[in-house]
Amino acid sequence: MDRLLIHLTEFLALGALGLAMIPASAAGGAAASPEFTTTSTEHVNYATAKSFDEVTAGLEKQLGKFDPTIYQASARHKPDPTKIEAQSRATEGTSGLMIFAKYEHGGLLALRGKKAAATQYVIGNPLVALEMTQVDIRAGEYAPLRLLVYTGEDGKTHVDYDLPSSVFGRFQSQAIDAVAKGLDEKLERLVKNALQ
Repeated sequence: MDRLLIHLTEFLALGALGLAMIPASAAGGAAASPEFTTTSTEHVNYATAKSFDEVTAGLEKQLGKFDPTIYQASARHKPDPTKIEAQSRATEGTSGLMIFAKYEHGGLLALRGKKAAATQYVIGNPLVALEMTQVDIRAGEYAPLRLLVYTGEDGKTHVDYDLPSSVFGRFQSQAIDAVAKGLDEKLERLVKNALQ
């Protein structure tokens, strides 16, 4: 686990330093052209008669809050993996996940005169993400995860997300698949607990 944390702190330290991307044309003179791949993603939807506020409160009480200062300090000093892991675990919440960001799409729709209850949560766990990104850095495209809570036209509260195992499945890695299946279970427990 110490090696895992060293990789995590190194990875996050690079992000904290704000590394700039080098244009492809500078590397070889040729312009980059996109490569397209088609993958299949399973989508999960829960619908409940519980109110929007009850569901969001039920989710949030199980989620910790991401603290970027834990990782920013490691960019300036030699990281102490044991300390960083302990600090990160302390912010997880009972679900083993934490909120990285929260976006109120309902407030955005109000700009167009529409009334809606819709909140997107960006959730995850840096230590879990590290387990995947150390195998294939491209897994960072999907970590952290997205979850949307909204009131549908049917009057019910909905919780929507893409199943992590299907999203991360495109990397065709047994190690990443194992972690992603663990995320499937964490999300299922998180939502079911919120809907009880």
